[in-house]
Amino acid sequence: MKIKWQGYDNTARKVSGEIEANDAQDARNSLRKQGVRATKLVVLNGGGGASSSQSRFSNPGAKLKIDWSDLSTVAMALSSPVPNLVEFTAFIRQLSVMQSAGIPMVQGLGVLADTVETPGFGRALANIKLKVEGGQSFTEALKLYPSIFDRIFINLVAAGEISGSLDRILDRLAAYYEKTTKLRRKVKAAMTYPAFMMVLMVVIVSVMLMVVVPTFANMFASQGAALPGPTQFIMDLSDLIRQYWWAYIGAIGGTIAAGAYAWKDERVRAWIDPVLIKLPIIGPLIAKVSIARFSRTFGTLIQAGVPILEALDITARVAGNVAVEKTLLQIKIEVSQGNSISAPLAKSGLFPKMATSMIAIGEQTGAIDTMLGKIADFYEDEVDAVVSGITSILEPLMIVMVGAVVAGILIPMYLPIFKMGEVMSGGG
Repeated sequence: MKIKWQGYDNTARKVSGEIEANDAQDARNSLRKQGVRATKLVVLNGGGGASSSQSRFSNPGAKLKIDWSDLSTVAMALSSPVPNLVEFTAFIRQLSVMQSAGIPMVQGLGVLADTVETPGFGRALANIKLKVEGGQSFTEALKLYPSIFDRIFINLVAAGEISGSLDRILDRLAAYYEKTTKLRRKVKAAMTYPAFMMVLMVVIVSVMLMVVVPTFANMFASQGAALPGPTQFIMDLSDLIRQYWWAYIGAIGGTIAAGAYAWKDERVRAWIDPVLIKLPIIGPLIAKVSIARFSRTFGTLIQAGVPILEALDITARVAGNVAVEKTLLQIKIEVSQGNSISAPLAKSGLFPKMATSMIAIGEQTGAIDTMLGKIADFYEDEVDAVVSGITSILEPLMIVMVGAVVAGILIPMYLPIFKMGEVMSGGG
């Protein structure tokens, strides 16, 4: 296709012209090799890439009309554009392979838009394809979807486009998100069992109070004897829950919703995160996850050529822990004043001496990105070990807890029966 372009050469002089290229991205790469930074591209004839008639998304930029008789359009309309981390990682890896194989960006995006599983994500990719095909840079097109593409992804893609090494950058991004996915799976593995046991506990308690206790209540009512205090309390609690079951269910749902909201609220997290990181069992896991995430993210950004101050800012924003975020933003200030990274990290007390010492060595030798990668590998392995330890501790602990709750309901219900047995044996 023929593309009309405008831009600036190496002497900052404004230049323009026309070029033959497969697509806008190909034109940008060709112009960059000629020392021209393109600011505007206009396709004069013929489009490249996948034909819109063969695509699931014939007009991705338009508002999707819902045909309620067609379940596929309903699912597409209701689908969030945000894919899960596994699908997103697979997308990056596939795009990286296509770029390395020399497949034009527009064509690659067209293929992936039609193959991703999340319909909303597919529409987003199809729209990005149109923007790139129309002359917009890949980076600018990605910024239209901040809910999908985070600052790490956008900044590294920008660095790749500027340096002409987008294929290598995408390969690093794929490796980064693959490591991130693996780390997140380890953390989920540690949290899944306790969460399951808590749900099981609520279900067991609810069934006992609504079904089992009333059976005992009917039996005791026929005896007409006074009941022990613990037994009467359990029976009154059962009556209250059965009478106001809607309030009981609402309280459980409200507690879960309040917890989810509080977890996302920065003011609450600013108070909770420093406490969590000091807890005896879960604290070491949170600390090691934070160190691994910081090292992996910061190292990837530095390796891609992102300036240190900008890399610290991005890493802080995606730290996932408010205490670590505040520490990194403070370190950014100190680094901007000419200080090293390792000294304020050591002073913060959040990072162990081994990690800060390795970062200091990396600063002295000019291989900080390599050191950060080794630190990330080490602490990701440590997370695996901590998860195994936590699971071995929590399994018996949760079983004992469930048993104690069940016993706390059953024992009071059997107290009158025990007393009746004592009376009968004494009378005999």
